[in-house]
Amino acid sequence: MWQYFNETPLVRLERLSDSFHLQLYGKIEIMNPTGSHKDRESIMVVSDAIKQGFSEVGCASTGNAAISISAYAYISGLKCDIYVSKNMNSEKMALIKMFKPNIHVIEGDYSEAIEVSNRDFKEKEVYNANPGQCSAKLRGNAEIGKEIAQQISPNYVICPTNNGTHFTGVWTGLKEAGKKPRMIAATAQKTEIADSIQGFHRIEGKTFDEALNESNGIIVDVSDDEIIQALRMLYKEGIVAEPASAASIATIQHLEYDKDEIVCCTITGSGLKFPKLIEKII
Repeated sequence: MWQYFNETPLVRLERLSDSFHLQLYGKIEIMNPTGSHKDRESIMVVSDAIKQGFSEVGCASTGNAAISISAYAYISGLKCDIYVSKNMNSEKMALIKMFKPNIHVIEGDYSEAIEVSNRDFKEKEVYNANPGQCSAKLRGNAEIGKEIAQQISPNYVICPTNNGTHFTGVWTGLKEAGKKPRMIAATAQKTEIADSIQGFHRIEGKTFDEALNESNGIIVDVSDDEIIQALRMLYKEGIVAEPASAASIATIQHLEYDKDEIVCCTITGSGLKFPKLIEKII
C-alpha cells in the first residue's frame, strides 16, 4: 500500500566538526513529512495494522508520535486513539488535533498514559503502537540506521533517547548493514525544555539493554543549559531543531574520542512546529 518516502539527508556539520575536531554528521529526520523521525515508525505501524485487519490504532505520546500516527491514520482511513498527559505542550496538542484522533487526557504523567492506554487497547482490540509493544516501530527506526550505513562508517552514533525505541531500532539497522559503531543514548532525565525525552522511561527494556551492550554503548545525561547551547550551534548550521533533538549534539562534549573520528547524531524533530517554545529558549 505504502510507497516509502525518500531518504532523509545525511549532512556534514561543518562548524560543529571544526569545533569538536571530529567528522560530525547529522541524520536530518526533521525532513520527514510531519517533521520528526516518528514518521518512520508510523508508516510501518499503519501498514502493519492494515495488514492485520485492524480498523483502529493508538498510542500514548509526549507529542511527536501522536502527531505522526494521527496523520498517517487519518490518511489511511483508520480510527486513532491518542493518550496524553494533561501537561502536554499546547503547541503539540494543537497539531495533534489537526488530524482528528480520539484524544484521552490522563491526569498523571507519560508513564501513566502508557499504562492506561495499554490496558484500554487490549480491552478494545485497538492496534497497540506503544513502545515495548510494537515491533513495527523498531523496524521503522532500523531504516534510519541502514541509511546511515550506506553513506558512512561511523565510530559513534548518538541518538536522543527516552523509551529506547529510536536507539534500539537505529542500532538494529546499522548492525544489519554490517556496521557496529559505539551507540550513545542522549538523555535528559531532568529537563524543562526537552519534553520528548524527559524522564528516560526506558520502556523497551530488554531490547534497549541488548543494543547498549552489543554496541559497547553508554548513556549520557545532559542539562538544559547544554541543550540550549547545542540548539544554537545547530541553528548556525541552518538546522532548526527542537530541544530533544539537540541532546545528541550536547552529548558530544561528554565523550572521549580521537581527533577526526566519525560521529553521527540523529536530529529527530523540527523546532519549526513549536515556535513559542523555541522563541522562549533562544
